[in-house]
Amino acid sequence: MNKLFLILLFAIFLQGDEKVQKAVELSRTISDQLVDSVKTVLFKELGKGGYAGAIKACSNLAQDIIKAHQEKYGVYVRRVSEKYRNKLDKPDDYELKILKKLDELNKQGELPQEYYEVVEENGEKVLRYFKPLIVQPMCLNCHGSDEFLKKEIKEFLKEKYPDDKATGYQAGDFRGAVSVKVRLSSVK
Repeated sequence: MNKLFLILLFAIFLQGDEKVQKAVELSRTISDQLVDSVKTVLFKELGKGGYAGAIKACSNLAQDIIKAHQEKYGVYVRRVSEKYRNKLDKPDDYELKILKKLDELNKQGELPQEYYEVVEENGEKVLRYFKPLIVQPMCLNCHGSDEFLKKEIKEFLKEKYPDDKATGYQAGDFRGAVSVKVRLSSVK
């Protein structure tokens, strides 16, 4: 091989790696902001009306927060879980595969703070990024076992989410992830 070809090949490799790093940084920013935005709403509502107010606000505002982040950054972003509450949080096949992998890593005590890989979708390279979400003790008030949930929370869930799968958790369980998808061709 001639030197010019090798230099060009190396430059293409570096450019691709730089785009991946920029896509990871963007995904990290988006997922952190999304998590912080949802937490802010929850804590605000907890202060106003306890867990009943928080779960109502979360059910009404979480999808709006997600849409705002999608529009702001022009990328695919959402929360996903195997045990979803809102059908809009149901994972696609790829997300489900990664969620199972992350859940297993959590059970082994090896869950990373983030997970990503570059895949090809429709002939285009795409970064698929996941920020794991772990059940915290306060989450159990709306996501814990049936005997742990207060009557008003159970009634709200039964009415708003009759097919709810998002209960029965314990603190430390893997809850799901923020899923971000960035087309590498869109990264500058």
